[in-house]
Amino acid sequence: MFSFFKKEDPHARLHEILGDYELPKFRKTVFETLKRLRDPQATSADIAEVMSMDADLTSRVMRTVNSLAYAPKIPIKNLEHAVTMLGNAELERIVMMLGAKMAMPKNVPSFVDMDVFWQRAGLRAVIARGLADLTTPTKAGLCFSVGFLEDFSVPLIAASKGSEYAEVYEASAQGDQPLHEIEQEKFGWDHAELGALVCNEWELPEDIAAAISAQNEPESELRPDPVYYVSDLPGEDDEAWRERFKDQVLAQHDVSEEALDTMLEEAGEKARELVRLIS
Repeated sequence: MFSFFKKEDPHARLHEILGDYELPKFRKTVFETLKRLRDPQATSADIAEVMSMDADLTSRVMRTVNSLAYAPKIPIKNLEHAVTMLGNAELERIVMMLGAKMAMPKNVPSFVDMDVFWQRAGLRAVIARGLADLTTPTKAGLCFSVGFLEDFSVPLIAASKGSEYAEVYEASAQGDQPLHEIEQEKFGWDHAELGALVCNEWELPEDIAAAISAQNEPESELRPDPVYYVSDLPGEDDEAWRERFKDQVLAQHDVSEEALDTMLEEAGEKARELVRLIS
């Protein structure tokens, strides 16, 4: 159990929120790959051996590591090369991201446009990583993962709650109140809390779960700043959000406006390619 859950039983809380809804599971090969990546005794060949048992996962990993979002200096040719070039921690984050995407339910109601959902997730990931590269490079991988995964519980809520959640989701889309605030008013919990609970169930790292849980808390130390700055990202072409984002960053970090503009201009193309390649 994660330390930030305090005394709460996460399994009981998850059941309280989702009821009898059966939470999707990671593929066995994803779990086995993550176990190997976390094993200090495992070689790159050991990791590649397990991952290669899942052709779909292998293909998605290879496309991702060679995408504009990662921009390797030389093409990464195989799984062993990927482990050597990126390291276990970075590859683990990629496998977690892909595992979560592949675990999403197929019956998500249409009020959640999944194409838009994944494009926004990809854009958050790319911008969070881009900002971390400029401000806190050691957190870049974490910011990328959390940026992509921070709202992954929204489709789960939609699939489990149906029309009850449609009212909440559409109220946020049509108004000015953030989704997490309306969720709290309606249910007494929000998608950030549920996301952390699912991370616990899926045995994802605590730093990712903690950052997801604190995505909407401006003063929290549980997540890097880039995660908070992108948590309310509405879409690629929202100029008002872009200016607000820049104002927040420039007020808190020693980074040039030119560098931010360049990063933001490149983010859309990188995000579109990332989502296309992992789909």
